[in-house]
Amino acid sequence: MIDLTMEELILWMISVPIVMVGMFTLISSLRHRASLRAARRHIISCRVCGHLYMDRSHERSPLCPECGRANGRGRSRRLG
Repeated sequence: MIDLTMEELILWMISVPIVMVGMFTLISSLRHRASLRAARRHIISCRVCGHLYMDRSHERSPLCPECGRANGRGRSRRLG
């Protein structure tokens, strides 16, 4: 049998739920970040006219609906 004093029992009864709530909060925030990152992959900003549009196709360079220019996915790596 496990010998616990009253203080240790109360400490365990308080700390275990707090740790569980902390873990749940951490997991839910990580899932939320992952869903935002996945949604951000489909939002493209035209490098010519600045129009933001959503494209769910798998094309490497989708066309802008405003100006018709092909835009690459992801951040621009140009220096200028």
